[in-house]
Amino acid sequence: MLSPTRSSAEAILKTVVTTVSTILQESTSAIAERKEESNDADDSEPSKKKFKDDTEVETSAAKTIYPPQPRLLKKRKVCVSFGYCGAGYFGLQRNAKDKIHRTIEDELVEAFVKVDAIPQAHADDMSKMCFQRAARTDKGVSAVANLVSLKLSPLENLTQLVNDQLPKQIRMFGVKRVAASFNSKNSCDARTYIYILPTYAFCPIEEITSESYRITAEVLQLVKDVSSEYLGSHNFHNFTSGKKFTDPSARRHIFSINVAEPFMKENVEFTIITIKGQSFIKILINHNFILCLIIAIVRGIASRDTIQQAYNADKIDIPKAPPLGLVLEKLHYDRYDKKFGNDGQHEPLTWEDAQTEITTFKEEIIVPHIIKKEITDKSMLKWLSFLPCHHFDRLSPFYPPGAYTGVGRGLYLLQQQQESSAKLDDDDDDNGADE
Repeated sequence: MLSPTRSSAEAILKTVVTTVSTILQESTSAIAERKEESNDADDSEPSKKKFKDDTEVETSAAKTIYPPQPRLLKKRKVCVSFGYCGAGYFGLQRNAKDKIHRTIEDELVEAFVKVDAIPQAHADDMSKMCFQRAARTDKGVSAVANLVSLKLSPLENLTQLVNDQLPKQIRMFGVKRVAASFNSKNSCDARTYIYILPTYAFCPIEEITSESYRITAEVLQLVKDVSSEYLGSHNFHNFTSGKKFTDPSARRHIFSINVAEPFMKENVEFTIITIKGQSFIKILINHNFILCLIIAIVRGIASRDTIQQAYNADKIDIPKAPPLGLVLEKLHYDRYDKKFGNDGQHEPLTWEDAQTEITTFKEEIIVPHIIKKEITDKSMLKWLSFLPCHHFDRLSPFYPPGAYTGVGRGLYLLQQQQESSAKLDDDDDDNGADE
């Protein structure tokens, strides 16, 4: 017989078990009912879960679906080939802070921003996109095919998109991916310039210079012969401003000089001189000292040996020729093409696929503008009238630039005579002493 205490404990335990079983059955039934209700509910209705603060939050199955965002293209190091007629612009180089003087790069960079190739922040600070131009041109100077290197987003049909934003006198010819170490200026091995000028610039000084002049075969050959004296490596300090004879950068190499056959435009005869040189000093080309001396020698104002004298240490009086006819025609990247042009990732920077478009732009935009401007303004004819004022000889305090006639010339000749006499006296004294 069980004790009263044990019987009471068993009764309590039985009651607890029964209660718990009842609660579990009720919970199971409730869960089953809620599941059936959930299955019957609309599938699009987001499920909810409630927190203690009674705030309802959608579960992960019901997150808001946002439209897909456009994938940002990774910026690549590229080079861009483009040409332009410099009329109406203050040169090529851009100054982001200068909003008054419009340049070629202003148009180009703003076109890149408009087509989302670069952000506005990179346009404001061009160093952020590693921007570098191959050759800087001055006010009014044109280029058939210049080049810049920079980092931008390689958009599809970028050339066409940019050209749609540019004026007709500026054209982009293509874009190519380049090596990370590429620098459009420092990687350039040579540059080719052309100079378009009327042939009456070579009219002998004894004849009347006018637009009716027609160059003879003998004079044309003389132009070619004089031009050939620039070929090879020389010290061009006399063809620059601010370069000394001892400056290593004054030494440059001219690969070729070609004088084209004359052609007629609007009853005026023209020719084109093409010069290919190694990394021209900017002032050497932009101020046209080379062309000036060719013209002066052919016309008979300067002596034939002036070019050879200009390679020596003495400073020679050589003026600047008019900048109108100067055009940057081509850039050469031979070393880069040899190293990277056929590595499977990059292309040679020859732009052969755009050559037709480049030639068309040159013949329809640049050359007609120069010829029309020359015929209208007669800048070469005006410049020729002042050319005899220069002596093309060694500069001295008594014989400054432009002192070809008058008192300056007389003082210079007197000084030269005194120096020569003094030298002869010294020689006589030396000879007497030896005896």
